[in-house]
Amino acid sequence: MRICFLMEPPRSPSSVSHDIVSELKASGAELDIVTERSGMIDLENFKFDYDAYLFKSHSPLAESLAAAAHFRGGTLLNEYPATMKVRDKVLTSLMLLQAGIPTPRTFVTDSIETLRAVVQTRPIIVKPWRGRRGMGIEVCMNEAEFDDLIARRAGDAADVEDEGGEDGAALGERLVLAQEFEEHEPVDYKAYAIGDYVYAIKRIFPAVTKDEKKGTPVGDNEELESLVRRCGEVFGLTLYGVDLVKTPTGFSVIEVNCFPGFKGVPEAGSRVSKHILERAG
Repeated sequence: MRICFLMEPPRSPSSVSHDIVSELKASGAELDIVTERSGMIDLENFKFDYDAYLFKSHSPLAESLAAAAHFRGGTLLNEYPATMKVRDKVLTSLMLLQAGIPTPRTFVTDSIETLRAVVQTRPIIVKPWRGRRGMGIEVCMNEAEFDDLIARRAGDAADVEDEGGEDGAALGERLVLAQEFEEHEPVDYKAYAIGDYVYAIKRIFPAVTKDEKKGTPVGDNEELESLVRRCGEVFGLTLYGVDLVKTPTGFSVIEVNCFPGFKGVPEAGSRVSKHILERAG
C-alpha cells in the first residue's frame, strides 16, 4: 500500500505523528511524507497515484495537494471537504447550531469594536476564525478587559486602506470570531475520536506542560461520547478531536478539530495506524 502523508514536521520523536509513521512502515506500507519543508515540488511530475492520503498539515501546500487529490477521486483521511469545514470556525459554529448540538452563542465581525455591545451584556472569548492550538484566544469577562484587548490590538485593528479596495485575503485577516463565555467547571474537556473509539480527558486551560496536556482520563461517559460521535457524523470526520466545557445544563462543544495530536490516548499511534489501514484497504 502506498500512502502520502501530508503532515507537519514532527516536533519530537515522542509525538503521535512519529508513532503513526513508524507503525505504518512496520505494517509494510510505502510512505511518502510531504511537509511545507519538502523543498521544490515539480507539480507536473507529482504523481497522484497513492492508495491513500493522510491530510493532517494546515500548510497552504498541504491544503492544495489534498484538494487536487480529492478532485481526482483519491482516498483521503480525513476527506478534504470534512477537513476544510472544521478549519473554518464560522462554518463550524453554523453547522453545530444547525445540527442542534449544544455550542456557545457565536458572533462574527470584521471590526472587533463592534463586539462592545456584546461584551456589555455577557463575557466573551475572542479568537481568530482559523486559529489553532489555542493561539490568539482572549477572554474578556467585562468591558474593561475588552478595552485592554482593543488597546493591545490597536495596530492590527487599523482599517486597511487601499485605492482598489480590500481583497479577500485582507478581509480574512480581519475577520474576528467571538463566543459567549459560558459558566462551566474549572477544567476543559478534550475528546479524541479514532473511528468509533472515543477517549476523553479533562485538563486546565491553557495546558502548558506535557503532563497538563495529557490531562486526566474522564472514563466512561455516555453523554460526552454520544455528543462527540454526533460531531463526527455532522462533519464527516473519522479522525478528530472535540473541545468541550461542562456547563450547569450539560456539555457544550467549543471546537471540532481534524486529525489532532491524540495526546494522552492509550496506544494512539497503533490505533490511528490500524484505522488508516482499514479505511484505505
